[in-house]
Order: sequence, then C-alpha cells, then structure tokens
Amino acid sequence: MATIYLDHQATTPTDPAVVDAMTFAATHCYANPSSPHAAGIRAFREVERARGAVARLIGAARSEIYFTSGATEGNNLAIKGVVTPGERRHVVTTAVEHKSVLDSCRSLRASGHEVTVLPVDGEGRVSARQVAAALRPDTALVSVMLANNEISTIQPVAEIGAVTRAAGVPLHCDATQGVGSLPVDVRALGVDLLTFSGHKIYGPKGVGVLYVSNGLSDRAPLAPLLHGGGQERGLRAGTVNTAAVIGLGAAVGVLAAGREEEAARLAGLRERFLSTLAELVPYELNSGTGPGFLPHAVNLSFEGTDAQRLLLEVTDIAVSTGSACNSSAQEPSHVLAAAGLTPERIRGSIRVGFGRFTTEEDAVRAARALAAGVSHRPTVRAA
Repeated sequence: MATIYLDHQATTPTDPAVVDAMTFAATHCYANPSSPHAAGIRAFREVERARGAVARLIGAARSEIYFTSGATEGNNLAIKGVVTPGERRHVVTTAVEHKSVLDSCRSLRASGHEVTVLPVDGEGRVSARQVAAALRPDTALVSVMLANNEISTIQPVAEIGAVTRAAGVPLHCDATQGVGSLPVDVRALGVDLLTFSGHKIYGPKGVGVLYVSNGLSDRAPLAPLLHGGGQERGLRAGTVNTAAVIGLGAAVGVLAAGREEEAARLAGLRERFLSTLAELVPYELNSGTGPGFLPHAVNLSFEGTDAQRLLLEVTDIAVSTGSACNSSAQEPSHVLAAAGLTPERIRGSIRVGFGRFTTEEDAVRAARALAAGVSHRPTVRAA
C-alpha cells in the first residue's frame, strides 16, 4: 500500500501543471534569459510572466519581486542585506522563527550587532505590544514570520507592521508557511520585505521569492550576498533558474485559482483525522485548530511515547517530529520549547500536514495507523 504523505509543511509534491510548465521551459526556454538573441528574449519573457504572477499573488509591483534559490537564501538576504556591517545596530525577532532567520540573526550578533529575541505565549504568538517595547533608536530591522512551520500559529503581522511603520523601522516577514493557505497582501500587512519558497506551494525546489518594497529600495538598497553578473537588478547574481521560475509561476497560478476553497477542504480533513484519532487513542494538542492557526496542519503529542521511534515503525504514513530543516540535528523543537512544553511532551510530539492530494480516506487511514503504533508501543517513562 502506498505511503500516505502528510508532511506538507516540510515540502509539497509537485503539481502536474508545474511539471508541464517546467517541461515546456526545458524544451523551449533553455536559453539564458540574459542573452540578447531571440531565444534569450523568449526565455526572459517567460521569466517576467512568472514574476508578474507572483507580484499579483501578494499585491506587489513586478519591480519588487526578486527570485532566489528559496526562503533560506531570501531570509539571509533580507536580514543581512538590511543590517550591514558598520556601526552597532539592533535587530528584533522572535523565539519561534525558522532557523534561517534565527541563525542569520546569530551571525549578526557574532559580528557585533545586538539582537532581541522576543518570547512567545503558550500558543507561540508574539504581540505588537512586545515589538513596540523592544524597538530602540538604533533598531535596523524587525523580522516576524507570518505562520509557524511547526505549530501553525499565525502572527499578528499587520498589527506589528503598523508599529514598525510608525517607528520607521523595516519589517521582514518569512511567509513560507502561510502563503499557501492565507491571503497575503504586502500592503495590508505593512511589510517591507517578504520571503517564501516554491516547494511549499506545489512548485519546484530550488526557487523562491524575495519581495523588497520600492520604498525601502529607494531609501536604503539592500546589500547583495552574491556578486557577479548583476542579475535580478543587481541584488542576486547568477544565471536565473529559468525552468524553476516558470514552474513557480505555474504553481502560483494554480494556488491563486482555488486557495480559499482548498483551505476549507483541508481544515475538514484535519477535523476528520482528529476525530478518528480521538476514538482510538488519547493525545494532547500542541497547536490550535481555530482562527489564528493554519487550516491544514496540526501538532500533537502522545503521552509516554517517543515520537521518533514511533515514526520509524509506522512506515505507511509520512509525518514529522519537527522542522524538516533541522531533522539531521535530532534536537528538541525550539518552537515547542519556546511555547512552554515539557521535554516529555516534546519527545512525544508529531506534526501532521494535509495537502492538495490528500483524501478523506488518507486522513482516516493515517489516524488508525498512528493509533495502532501508539497502542502497541511500550510507554517511555520520564527521566
């Protein structure tokens, strides 16, 4: 029996429309889009068509969209491009950010900058009031994600944006987890920089988006991380990954056509999964399932269970024990720890994410398989 894939917060399968678009790109748009001949111009036009689709998705101007290799590069470029070497300057972020944000801030701290990492409440949320209290005259940047990749918490980015705009401080938002399920408008959010990856919205891996507002570019252009041929208007050197960009454009088109309806369907699958699971085995929710949380995912714990060992034995479903970007380190989730969970509860936690090709039968089968695995395992006593 085929594996039931429920790890959509780690990555999503490629949509067939994206595969078709990338096949077209590989056979008809293989020329370098920076080349001045007809084949290069054809490739350039397709890249710009994709740029326009991304811009429309998030309410931006085409000139504000830059293509990167993914959200990790985009987050590094956004943070390090604004907070450049020189005088000591201050950055504000939260304890539940993606590692690419936290580690970028850690590198700034090592080079002499000051970083304030804001704590979160029991739902993993930070408040605009906390951000306002943390701002200083030398604050160069605030970075707050749109939605969390482990516990699905949606942050009050628009409220935070009102605070940062009033203070004249740029706001960066890692929207990687939210853009696939939530309406995203950069003007309404009040962000100056926003990032996301193609592979989290059924597009290809190896491509992402960095939005930089024209207002920020006019005031203080970002310092590039890569230098070379001056592609992406001088901000991101290197030959454009044409096929991946065209694939991203196709993924954005599919997403924009049915995001609201799909979000409602996935919320229903999640409720079916949880109700089936509740009939079979006790569990504790680590994430909310109502307003203020992503509709397609849930984080939960089984008391007395080692989740990593459980998932090695329940081989017919694919779920996660935490952030896939950090799985090789085998470290306890920094997100669950920041939300105040005990080590024992963290050890028994799993993250389940439903997706575009998940069926109701998949949700029920997954609940039964997990329940059987939990029931058949000996309990793990707390140390």
